[in-house]
Amino acid sequence: MNSEESATRVRVAVAGDATALARVHLASALAGFAHIFPPESPKPQLADLEREWGTLIDSELMSVLVAEIEGTVVAGVAFGEDQELAPPGYGLLSRLYVQPAYAGSGIGSRLHDRAVKKMRRDGWSRVWLWVLEGNTHGRAMYERRGWKPDPRRRTNRIDRGILEMGYVLDLAQRD
Repeated sequence: MNSEESATRVRVAVAGDATALARVHLASALAGFAHIFPPESPKPQLADLEREWGTLIDSELMSVLVAEIEGTVVAGVAFGEDQELAPPGYGLLSRLYVQPAYAGSGIGSRLHDRAVKKMRRDGWSRVWLWVLEGNTHGRAMYERRGWKPDPRRRTNRIDRGILEMGYVLDLAQRD
């Protein structure tokens, strides 16, 4: 375990974390997706992201974990049940964002693994996620963790023509 991993605290998000999670989400999206979205694409708005994270935190069907270092939220993951975004019978890994300064540190992997473990305990045998087709870094991370691409695609709601692809994780096949 490296020093960042040992200094990282993972905990359940509370309502007061929505702003910090929105900031992490915005910074991560702007840094990680700049090559995917055309320059004229509308940028995510902090207020919108804060509302979205707040809704996830307040949801009875979703769980949100944060990773913090020295009291500062540096990453977040949302997961659980969403019948609109996941196929019937699937849990959903909804969001996973890491502050760009901590990308590649293992914090995102740690949150991912905690979310998957919790979904298994909650009784899910299959989990779904949507990932931007052009997000090769994210896709590679998921594939290293056993996620399999699904043929389903959808047009991202922010910018028509930017595709998201589905991924499936079979929890029954994992240790």
